[in-house]
Amino acid sequence: MRLPRLRLRRPRFSLDSLGALVDRRTILYAGYTAALFVLFLFVTFPHELVVRRALSGVNRRPVSVDFSSVNFAWLNGYELNSFHVAPAEADGQPPYFECAHVWVRPALGALLRGKPYDFLLGADLYGGVADGEIITDAGAVAAKVKWKDLNLGRYRALTALLEEGQLAGRVSGFLNFEGRAPNLTAGQSTGEFTVEGAALTGAKVSGFTVPDLRLRQTKAKFAVREGRLEIQEFQATGDVDLQASGNVLLHDPPQESVLNLRVNIQQGLTTPDAVKTLIALIPRPPGSKPDAPIMITGTLERPHVR
Repeated sequence: MRLPRLRLRRPRFSLDSLGALVDRRTILYAGYTAALFVLFLFVTFPHELVVRRALSGVNRRPVSVDFSSVNFAWLNGYELNSFHVAPAEADGQPPYFECAHVWVRPALGALLRGKPYDFLLGADLYGGVADGEIITDAGAVAAKVKWKDLNLGRYRALTALLEEGQLAGRVSGFLNFEGRAPNLTAGQSTGEFTVEGAALTGAKVSGFTVPDLRLRQTKAKFAVREGRLEIQEFQATGDVDLQASGNVLLHDPPQESVLNLRVNIQQGLTTPDAVKTLIALIPRPPGSKPDAPIMITGTLERPHVR
């Protein structure tokens, strides 16, 4: 004896069948309302409060990180306007670093791997551009930043050393940083940079007139460890040829940083007479050659040559 077969039909759902239960206009209105809710959530979300709270751990002595406003830039993440890093007690000192716009967004690949604290960076600064990334892993922090065509004359921390005069040049390079939270100041950095068309004209420092100087190209390799800037390689060509090495003990404010540099200066047929005269005034040990290396000590604001 055969048992009867039961055929079960799988229910099919569609907008039309659902419309039999709920009016189609109601469904469309609900979708429209949900879309508006998400849109206004992004518009009215306190983005600036979130960013300032995230920076609260960074805003500790001796530096202060601040910005004028925050915008949600969709695919570019957060846009921070008038971003700058300055001394905690500025007292009229120029910022260490400033840029018109900074964009910060999560790294999509890291986000898919469950790492929400890896970020990609972009910036407009000093007439040039920069980009980089921040990678975190079990308390370790690594950062890579590249910059291109920064206008040296717009860097106020350097031009503030001049009582008069103009500074020019285009800077490109990169910086790598490694450290561990929460004491990131104990981390170390390495990097390189190139300056094209550096020029100092009409300058006066500490009441002393500096002859005009132009350098076609300047290249340097450096490292920062335990509050010390190590100049591993420095070469410049132009009105004079320069080679330098040594270190700078970094202080706050930067003008008080202590110098310990060994410099070799070679003049040529195109060296201006004013520069030749200045080189001839450099104190040297008796019997030393005109192209013998010199030592620069003292501070960045008041260097001593011997």
